[in-house]
Amino acid sequence: MRSVKCWCEQKNLGLALLPWLVPAVSVLFLKYTLLSPRGFLESGLGLRASGVLTVSEKALLFRSDFRLSFLLIPLGLCCLTYFFPKYVRLALTATLALLAEILLTLEVAVHLATGGFVTAKTMWVVTTWVLNRHDDSIIWLPLMEEVGLVAWVVATGLFAAIAFALMRQPRRWANYACLSIFGIGAVASALASVPRSPKLAWSPPLLDIAVHAALVDTDADDTNMLARSVPELHQLYQKASHLPVSSSSAFFGKAQDYNVLLFVLEAIPAQVFDPARDSLEDMPNVRRLRQHAFVSAKHYTTFPATNYAALSLFTSLYIKGAVGSAIGNRPAELPGMVRSLRTAGYKTAFYGYVWKVESERDDRMLLSLGFEKIVEPTINESLDRGGWTTFVGPISYVENNDLQVLHSLRDDIHRWTAGRQKFAAAFFPEIGHDPWRELAGQKSISVKQRGHALAVYQDAWLGELIDELERDGALERTIIVITSDHGLRWLPAPHQHVQFVSPGRLDDIVVHVPLLVYVPEVLSHPVTLEWPTSHIDIAPTILDLLGVPAGRELEEGTAIWNPGITKRRLFLSMDPFGADGFFDSGNYYMRNASRTTLKSDSLHFEDRNTLAFESEESVAVRQALAEQNGLQRALSLHLLDGHFRPR
Repeated sequence: MRSVKCWCEQKNLGLALLPWLVPAVSVLFLKYTLLSPRGFLESGLGLRASGVLTVSEKALLFRSDFRLSFLLIPLGLCCLTYFFPKYVRLALTATLALLAEILLTLEVAVHLATGGFVTAKTMWVVTTWVLNRHDDSIIWLPLMEEVGLVAWVVATGLFAAIAFALMRQPRRWANYACLSIFGIGAVASALASVPRSPKLAWSPPLLDIAVHAALVDTDADDTNMLARSVPELHQLYQKASHLPVSSSSAFFGKAQDYNVLLFVLEAIPAQVFDPARDSLEDMPNVRRLRQHAFVSAKHYTTFPATNYAALSLFTSLYIKGAVGSAIGNRPAELPGMVRSLRTAGYKTAFYGYVWKVESERDDRMLLSLGFEKIVEPTINESLDRGGWTTFVGPISYVENNDLQVLHSLRDDIHRWTAGRQKFAAAFFPEIGHDPWRELAGQKSISVKQRGHALAVYQDAWLGELIDELERDGALERTIIVITSDHGLRWLPAPHQHVQFVSPGRLDDIVVHVPLLVYVPEVLSHPVTLEWPTSHIDIAPTILDLLGVPAGRELEEGTAIWNPGITKRRLFLSMDPFGADGFFDSGNYYMRNASRTTLKSDSLHFEDRNTLAFESEESVAVRQALAEQNGLQRALSLHLLDGHFRPR
């Protein structure tokens, strides 16, 4: 016993561990911040219908944090630094504590803003965007003030300085006092481990959750998925989604040799513009097209981010990680509609703002999709750093940019049709980017009225394109698709400038978007589709209408009129906004960042929709989503590495 005492004094174990006391304490405070009040309620709903946890049940949610922060990590530090000099041991502990504190507070800041944790790469993207724009109001980072990042970092440095001073003039009481604190924490973890309780979503230690989120893109086994070939991955997806076999329908090839025009609105949900339900009295051009169109009453984006959503729209794939610098580092040639149409003799072109933040290089993504021509507005880089002015700046600025590319598209349509050249063109205006900006004279209208006004405003732009096609005699030989990349994500807020509409929850207003597919001479009246459709279905629908069979081996969607679509499991994702889910057998399922699962008969989730964490249904939902994420990640890597060539 005496030798242990001498060893503790000689090694100054307590003082060497003093800096770690800051993250050990802060992890309890930060976890309580996340759990209060919704987290406790969601965990309670996993135990009983009332959703009210007892004091002891709430305490049990922290036992893993006590065990890791006050027992396992301190013991690990003691063992790993046993032979190190005392000052080196202190420096290592202080460094680890500082890194842990920064990671914890950043992840909690993100979670409070969006309801989810993110990877280190995503965190870096946001940070560099803020630095490039010299603005501190972007999305997640202002909430760092609320969780006290600076205070925790300063406290870690202060405790390290105190430990250093005490080591120079050893104080036994300080050494033993620090050891006693960790000892009390270890005893608390042991006592908390005695009662038995169901495993809940917040049972794992917060530090473990934060590290795992930062280092791992998905909670699926990517290694296992990466060992599979691209065709094997596609077969797994077909099985998981119950994907209906493409049937030779009456519409296949009925629009052969038609042109294709995609008009993709920015951030316009079906709540403010729904061609399947609205009268469209104030949108005469959309109303005209609806007379000969498929319209979907339940159409969903794949991701609430333009680049990912566009990737799904053009490729019929959910793949993640196939945008930005990854494409820039590899000569990727992604299969999909654009490449298939080029092979079939179409001129392909994209018209719209092209985001060129280094980690989100949309120009590289568009080239990888096979676009021959990319027309973007002339951007003043000194005025529009990182797309900030385009996304939330003066509406006159973004309107002028949109009109630039609109007029270029109109001129190209005239030139193509004059030369009897088939074309496939996509127009992506930015005027509707959220948080929605006010058009002239609209300061008193509601948020939804503002969104609808933006849709109405763009109906006139659609009219310009219709007029050009009509003058050129090409309107009745052109498929026109009208949709939105995603719904409303951000609202203006007084102090943070923006706030997330539905943090950590899938919601109709975020992912439910309009879809109209105009097919003249093929449809004599509107055809309303009541079953869920997705952006992954747009490419198969267009290619089926055109009768183009080539390069379609990996499609994850199907034609929107396919009768088997009603039995499909349709995956819905809000990554990286803190939740993902799917629609299956008439129900919507969701998993958030804390792995809480919810079930609802509509695409809106409340606390009462929470499933018991260990229930068979809840486990099955988490497993299905984990496998889907891992599968899509592996598929992305294979395609970027060129492991697949379409026939």
